[in-house]
Amino acid sequence: MIKNRDSVFVYILAKIITAILTPISKIRYKGKKIWLVVERGYDARDNGYHMFLYLRKHHPEIDVWYVITRDSADINKIERVGKIAFIGSINYWMLYISAAVILDAHRIIFPSGNRRIAQEIKKSNNQKVIFLQHGIIANALPMYYKERADFDLFICGAKPEYDFVSKNYHYNRGEVRYTGLARFDSLHNFMIKRKVLIMPTWRRWFANQSINEFSQSEYYERWNGLLNNPLLSEIAEKYDISIIFYPHEKIQRFLDVFSSPNKRIIIANNIEYEVHSLLKECALLITDYSSVNFDFAYMNKPVLYYQFDYEEVFQKHVGHGYFDYRQMGFGECVDEETELLTYIEQYVSYGFQIKQKYYERIKGFFPLHDTNNCERIYREIISTFDL
Repeated sequence: MIKNRDSVFVYILAKIITAILTPISKIRYKGKKIWLVVERGYDARDNGYHMFLYLRKHHPEIDVWYVITRDSADINKIERVGKIAFIGSINYWMLYISAAVILDAHRIIFPSGNRRIAQEIKKSNNQKVIFLQHGIIANALPMYYKERADFDLFICGAKPEYDFVSKNYHYNRGEVRYTGLARFDSLHNFMIKRKVLIMPTWRRWFANQSINEFSQSEYYERWNGLLNNPLLSEIAEKYDISIIFYPHEKIQRFLDVFSSPNKRIIIANNIEYEVHSLLKECALLITDYSSVNFDFAYMNKPVLYYQFDYEEVFQKHVGHGYFDYRQMGFGECVDEETELLTYIEQYVSYGFQIKQKYYERIKGFFPLHDTNNCERIYREIISTFDL
């Protein structure tokens, strides 16, 4: 049911455009099975990008396009290897309508923003939507349940995640597959530098807050307090390390309120710095609940969890899943700054060596640990659907 005039207008407009473009697109792309790859829409840095690179290199026979905005800073990365579908263009609409396969890392949204239209096109054109994921799922995320997302293939990056999604996300047998994430292929060749990465995730309640409201939060006080702690600066100087603070994409708009008196402690923005590169080159990760901890652990590098608001997060931000940080995590969990600093210095002074018990947890979590993740995803798609 369409609830308001704006929705009615969008719905009718989308229906008209679809009706006009469908016959044109069928003529233009006759005989071609188009694959569309999409992430957030404004960058090319995640599982979609790595899958796109794989397809261009190993399966040039596939007519694959990467979906991105015209003003993205990452356009050159795509142009060097393949074709671009600019969001909002006539070409994009025709490709979207004609696509046989959509490789989605962040839940693709139809250009109108109306999910009903996307579902209608998917059904009428027998599109197959493969969820490549943004990061390994550890908690209950209803937005990805079968009845809401309706992915035809749900890719998982770890065995416990696969077990959890298969049992709780309401997908049919065979629709959830454990292959490893596409970007894991690139996590085997890296050069570790003397860098510590601090990367907390966001909180839902910050969505509509002003920068002034945010600066009054415990989140800001805790993380900014850490960045300004004299002991952190002392550790950086004593052991000749750099410390990079790179909060979640949705926290980046508040970045200006964070500071540090020490030049070794860098407040990193998402224009100059790329998450994937930071994860590969840094020797120690400090996070709270971010899924990047899985990528970091996949590389057999140590993690520290700073969880000062644990109860609040699992009451207001996300539901509990299968992942128990204290029983399954890849490093120590702390809720006080002094204890966190003690562990930071311990890991730095011992050459960033991961402890044996955490190494064993990593091995059990990732039974698939190789450079064949994209290949497995491709083979699952081809073997599952008539393509």
